[in-house]
Amino acid sequence: MIRHSRPTIRKKDLESALRVMISDNLATGDIIYEFERTFANYFGKGFTAIFVNSGTSALELILRHLNIGEGDEVIMSSFLNASPLQVVTNLKATPVLIDIDEDSFQISMDNVIEAINEKTKAIIVSHMFGNCALIDELADIKVPIIEDASHSLGGKYRDTLLGSFGDFAYFSLSATRMITSGGAGGMILTKKKGMDAIRDIIHYDKKDNFIKRFNYCATDLQASIGIEELKHLERMVEVRADIASFYDNAILESNLMKLSTHDSENPSYYRYVCMLNGSMNIYDVIKMFERHNVEVARPIFKPLHQYLNLPNENYPNTENAYLKSISLPIYPTLQKSEAELICKLIKQIR
Repeated sequence: MIRHSRPTIRKKDLESALRVMISDNLATGDIIYEFERTFANYFGKGFTAIFVNSGTSALELILRHLNIGEGDEVIMSSFLNASPLQVVTNLKATPVLIDIDEDSFQISMDNVIEAINEKTKAIIVSHMFGNCALIDELADIKVPIIEDASHSLGGKYRDTLLGSFGDFAYFSLSATRMITSGGAGGMILTKKKGMDAIRDIIHYDKKDNFIKRFNYCATDLQASIGIEELKHLERMVEVRADIASFYDNAILESNLMKLSTHDSENPSYYRYVCMLNGSMNIYDVIKMFERHNVEVARPIFKPLHQYLNLPNENYPNTENAYLKSISLPIYPTLQKSEAELICKLIKQIR
């Protein structure tokens, strides 16, 4: 079976993890701080990175740092996984869900601007599938902007790395993201000062005072893998781009449409998502690939507005994307023969 997604683990990742295990320093230690420095330096001068146990925890810590809670509103796309919705509702804040642009599947910035009011305390801008949301359109907005760069590590917009535009960014380093820290992990990135306050609440033991703190620490074992993975990020983006180019040519002979991108962006190609534009529906396409032992998937499991029982007609582009889009396998360990089979199947989509 050609899986829809899979991690890219190298021998050096394993060797790095083994060195940490042999050292007996498995918990939070110097390797974490090395990973944080390396990650921050990848984005340039002035950045601070904080490594935690998941991308979900990273977002929660950012929102807590911004004192977001009951009565506050947080704007986000409806075409996302459920993690940001879980975080916002767990903090008793109100999620304000926004439809996507029809051609790019990125959050509609016109709708975002229209939704801002005095209760808006943060805007989550997700760069979906490694492509770029037009975050610079919010440059003059006086509301904290949080970049969800979980799909876009290594991608660029106007020659600037995605994740460096907002007040804060968070990254997931789970098993099949652009890089992994061993199956789970997350990173906070910012140029803001005062990040010791976040570090304080994730180191909950041996404190003189007692406030609400959380066991969101990552480990040196995870950090050791993350350090090695980050070294190969740019090469992994190049390989993903080569596979995407392969698919681009095949799509010209099918009833699929690529998502629109911008001349000024360089995607990370985390996912290869396209739209059905013919007689076959999503179930027909999934079954056709399955017959050839290829796993394809919907880009997201379920739109967020459906979880909240909001009217589908308020999210026409999200609904259309959910019903008519497909995500194809794209990752550095995909073999040429496997990509050739996928291209052959792409051409059969009508």
